[in-house]
Amino acid sequence: MSSSTILSTIEFDTESEYFRATYDSTRDSASLAVVTVVSTALDRDPLNLTPLQSVIDTESLDELATETFTGHGTVDSISFCYEGVEVTVFGDGSIEADPTENA
Repeated sequence: MSSSTILSTIEFDTESEYFRATYDSTRDSASLAVVTVVSTALDRDPLNLTPLQSVIDTESLDELATETFTGHGTVDSISFCYEGVEVTVFGDGSIEADPTENA
């Protein structure tokens, strides 16, 4: 599955210096979206990244970020570090990745 089918777009916010993307949490997993955003932020092939499940419980991440009847995930946000990138997954189906933590 290509990143274009997982994420709407990945944008770089020059003012805040982080990458931001949205995904459809009723269709796509948060964990796959995280790998896609981080690989873009680092300009690396996703297959060359450490498996995400070695950093965070991906089943729990996906479950907590999946859209509920309210239109949001069951948590407001989940933050963690992956590949030296500070990642925040929001309950509204958006992800922020701050690669400056890698500096």
